[in-house]
Amino acid sequence: MYRAFYHLTEQPFRLTPDPSFMCMTAHHQEALAGLVYSVCMRPGLTVLSGEAGTGKTMLLYSLMELLQKRQFITAICTNPVLSREELFDFLIDKFGVTCGSALKSRQLSALEDTFARNRMDGRPAVLIVDEAHRLPMELLEEIRMLLNIETPREKLLQIILAGQPELDDMLRRPDLRQLKQRVSCHCKLKMLTVSELREYIKHRLTMAGLSEQTIFPEAVIEKIHEYSRGIPRLINTLCDTALQVGFATRSASITLAIIEEAAKDLDLAPVTARLDPKLAEALLPPLEIKPSNGHNAANQTEAPGDPWVPMTSYTTRQKSMGLFAGLMERWR
Repeated sequence: MYRAFYHLTEQPFRLTPDPSFMCMTAHHQEALAGLVYSVCMRPGLTVLSGEAGTGKTMLLYSLMELLQKRQFITAICTNPVLSREELFDFLIDKFGVTCGSALKSRQLSALEDTFARNRMDGRPAVLIVDEAHRLPMELLEEIRMLLNIETPREKLLQIILAGQPELDDMLRRPDLRQLKQRVSCHCKLKMLTVSELREYIKHRLTMAGLSEQTIFPEAVIEKIHEYSRGIPRLINTLCDTALQVGFATRSASITLAIIEEAAKDLDLAPVTARLDPKLAEALLPPLEIKPSNGHNAANQTEAPGDPWVPMTSYTTRQKSMGLFAGLMERWR
């Protein structure tokens, strides 16, 4: 609806996890590096956690794109509320296992044979479970047992559990200590800072065909951060609604009034307005303030123990996807 008006070739803030729209912030780059490392080293179990909407699913699809180019056999389960029988049916189907028996012992044997054969052919198996915080206890136990499919030298199945912080709480339970002990790599996604949000919006608009970002002024970006808390999913929803309102009012750029109207339509309130001040301070990342010429840096406000660190260039971070792809091409 608004694409032609704003000279866009695609919808920039759609919610589907398209890897081409992946904005490699420092947090996402670090998490993806951890996932790639864990898959290469094959220690068994990796955990990816982050608040709802922070980009876990998109990161997983970016990882899958890298792995599939390297001939990995991958399976992603996006609805983990399954029974034991349904889980094994899913594994047999996604990994192309031939097994006509309904007995669990036969299915496990068939899975192990398939994983071993594919590993010898240079096609390791990776199981990704999204929304893993919703896994029932019986399936968590089954996942632990699947980690026993191994040779004396390596695991034949690499498993990645991705979920909200509730997943971390689950793994702290005493009755899941055996599973937690198998976690060899724990990657976390955080909410975007104002600087990261600025680059996030620029990247999405660039990928949608805009040569120069003039639609969202600086004051508007800061207001978007207030309403979204730096959560990419909320950023996408708020920006998309704002563009619809901007198109309806024929506004060449998004104004503070448009953001307020869009937030009202989405029933969003600034985080400081809906939270206790101390809780809001804990949730909101500290604003990055660069010392300017003629001003004493000591007058800048910094969070204790969290000094301002200059971010690497936007272009360099975006190239990291290519660097990871090169890593996977070289790894055997």
